[in-house]
Amino acid sequence: MSNSRLQRIETIVGRGSHVTGDMIVQGSIHVNGEVDGSVKATGFVTVSETGVIHGGLSGEYAIVGGVVEGDVTVKGKVVLSKYAKLKGDIVSSRLIIEDGAVFEGKSTMAATKPTSEDTSDLLSASNG
Repeated sequence: MSNSRLQRIETIVGRGSHVTGDMIVQGSIHVNGEVDGSVKATGFVTVSETGVIHGGLSGEYAIVGGVVEGDVTVKGKVVLSKYAKLKGDIVSSRLIIEDGAVFEGKSTMAATKPTSEDTSDLLSASNG
């Protein structure tokens, strides 16, 4: 899947919307409303400050600004912003937790091949 496809949002659950059932999304999803069920995407998953997922999520990577009750499994990184509330386990290659985020669960770092971006980060860190 191309990088531009990963960055394009194909599905939006709008603020005030309520979805009941598991969602399987081709591409990326942005959740502003509430989902009673899991969210599985082939792209990235974004949960805004008003978003709520009762059932966990999976995808390429995830940015959580709202509430997630359930496990998070992604290939790349997970970002928990300062308003995030996550109750569940995380499996990812990277985890960023901003000050103010609430995380109740365990985190497992999955091994991945370094990307050219990761390699350049390592080179600049060793040169600095």
